[in-house]
Amino acid sequence: MEMPEYLKDNGKYSDSFKGELESLFTLREFSKGDHLFRQGEVCRYLFYIKKGLVRVYYNSSKGKEITLWFSSEDTLVTAIDSYYLNKPTRDSCEALEDLVVYTITRSQLETLLNNEKGAQIVFHIMFEVTRKMADLNDSIRFRSAEERYTSLMSNYPAILQRVSLGQIASYLGITQETLSRIRGKI
Repeated sequence: MEMPEYLKDNGKYSDSFKGELESLFTLREFSKGDHLFRQGEVCRYLFYIKKGLVRVYYNSSKGKEITLWFSSEDTLVTAIDSYYLNKPTRDSCEALEDLVVYTITRSQLETLLNNEKGAQIVFHIMFEVTRKMADLNDSIRFRSAEERYTSLMSNYPAILQRVSLGQIASYLGITQETLSRIRGKI
């Protein structure tokens, strides 16, 4: 298993520890359109995306799909409250492309806590998931749709080529017409 960059920075791992770590993760493949988890179900896995792209979304009370974020290669995705608390999630996660992921269950993640290096890895995994949620929260609360689009363009330009304009508009919380006007200005 190829380690994410933010975990590689945490030091060198012995071959035996690498083997132990790799034994806890399962390589899985999903086809475009498959769901990694669905609203109302318990999310049992933390997913590390090796190849592909997903979107996390929820269905509004009016039945409209609202995109929360996108995740692509070398990132983690899960429904953190569901994964940790073993309760149904409010979100769904759909493969927008064919996916190759590594999965780990909560109990397998807890196994890592029995080893000092493993505990460091779990800390960094949870930190990364928490950081992503904090960034999303800040983006929604403090940025305009135009600022969010500009940030998406700057930080994740490939995503703009890989997802539909409707999904981008949903992520920004605007209509496709408003998105067209924003794109025309930039």
